[in-house]
Amino acid sequence: MVSVSVSLSTNLTVNPSLKLSKQKSRQNPLNSTLKFLSKSGKLDEAFHLLLESQKSKTPIGSPNLESYTTLLHACISRKSLDHGQTLYLYLLKDNKSFLNNPILKSKFITLFSVCGLVDEARRVFENDIKEMGHLPESVWVAMAIGYSKNGKVKEALLVYCNMLSWGVEPGNFAFSVALKACSELLDLRIGKGVHAQIIKANEEPDQVVHNALLRLYTECGSFDAKSPSTLLSASPLYLLFCKMLSGW
Repeated sequence: MVSVSVSLSTNLTVNPSLKLSKQKSRQNPLNSTLKFLSKSGKLDEAFHLLLESQKSKTPIGSPNLESYTTLLHACISRKSLDHGQTLYLYLLKDNKSFLNNPILKSKFITLFSVCGLVDEARRVFENDIKEMGHLPESVWVAMAIGYSKNGKVKEALLVYCNMLSWGVEPGNFAFSVALKACSELLDLRIGKGVHAQIIKANEEPDQVVHNALLRLYTECGSFDAKSPSTLLSASPLYLLFCKMLSGW
């Protein structure tokens, strides 16, 4: 026992942050158990543990962001609306700050959307609307995809336009969603505006964006290029559309 005590003391002196982190992990088995149950598809057991830990007189730790994210991912994979709503109400009551975390916000939007509750997804999206300008692209795209998956393509495109009005810079993820909506709506005018933004963007367009551009011009009857790369050559007209669309 003496040698163990000396060893622990030495380790704390050499690397206190690492040692304290390991001690904290051992003192909080809740997170590892929640993640294990979630990944195993045992959502009933996971949520029972979550709710019981809230009532427990003997503290066993608090769930962290990773645990909530894993739980939500399992809910989405299984389209388990009941479990997802339970988690949302749980956070609303006891950990409201987590609801504005971009990762969890995106996942709640996705969950409600895949379960057909796009209006509920919108309420999650608009929560704390004053901070929408600080939301990352992923949250906006989650909402746009939610609309698109539920047959509301115009609303999906409006989300993209609203994202621009809030000053959020789009990337390939957003571009592909916007181009898909333009293709389905046969809206070449806005599609060209999105194309112009792709040309100006700092991020190099990926294959998904290339394919989305091909689809846009093909379905709108305005494609005569022989290669996807020819779609990405700049033109004054495209830059004009970009300026009109985003105010750049």
